[in-house]
Amino acid sequence: MTDLSRHVPSLVLQHLTADEKDYLTWVFDRFDGYPTLEQVWQLMDEPWVALNCDPLNMDERVSRFYEHPVWLLNGLFVETHDQSVKNRQVFTDWVVSQQPARIADFGGGFGGLARMIGSALPNAQVEVVDPHPHPAAIALAKTTPNVRFVSELTGEYDILIATDVFEHVPDPIALTAETAEHLRIGGQYLIANCFAPVILCHLPQLFHFNTSWDAVMKAMGLAPGAAVGYGRVYQRRGELDVLGARKVAECGHRIHKWISWLPRGRARAGRLLMPLFCPRRGR
Repeated sequence: MTDLSRHVPSLVLQHLTADEKDYLTWVFDRFDGYPTLEQVWQLMDEPWVALNCDPLNMDERVSRFYEHPVWLLNGLFVETHDQSVKNRQVFTDWVVSQQPARIADFGGGFGGLARMIGSALPNAQVEVVDPHPHPAAIALAKTTPNVRFVSELTGEYDILIATDVFEHVPDPIALTAETAEHLRIGGQYLIANCFAPVILCHLPQLFHFNTSWDAVMKAMGLAPGAAVGYGRVYQRRGELDVLGARKVAECGHRIHKWISWLPRGRARAGRLLMPLFCPRRGR
């Protein structure tokens, strides 16, 4: 049986339940240590199937799925996985280059990115927005004095971050607008999405955003800017236009259906068609 202290920091171990320890032990025994990224995706799919989750019905089954200890595993995994750490470093370097005073990582999970940013910007206020953070994540955040978990966004921020969030929610336009209301005018939103069937909890009804997300954000009033790692920066220009964003999203959905038969290059084709056929291209 695996000794968990070989793979899990002692501060985290102190805050795990017996069931969580049993699950992690089972995983580390099964894969002889941490699984690969593809194996983590497989592990995420297993409770989704076992709970009979329905992507079109975000009910208590999906709530139970997001309470499963596989998400604890994921939080630990991304802090040991080389590419994940590199991605976070790219995000951190960009945030540091902007010298913000107030930053929020919306849906920031275990808080690893926030801790990296907080360490690099000790005079900034860094918040991780999560209504139900894991006790271990709270304990880890306390090791970086300017990082804290909060249940909701408050006031204005210079930078918002949402990585791998919007592909999990039934209405990403509404959630983007709701969160972006807390972004100061001229502030920047770093968003990284994966609207693709990598894991079952990526909602398939949202895959059309793979071709239209930038146009939708532009119509909302969040101007697409520089690519940062696998994400992109969007700058708030003024009042947010949710209705305009929805109109562009509907058009993008139609285009997605037209090109769904293509064996490859669908995303590129869709992005080329968006400005030709969508009635509103944003501000």
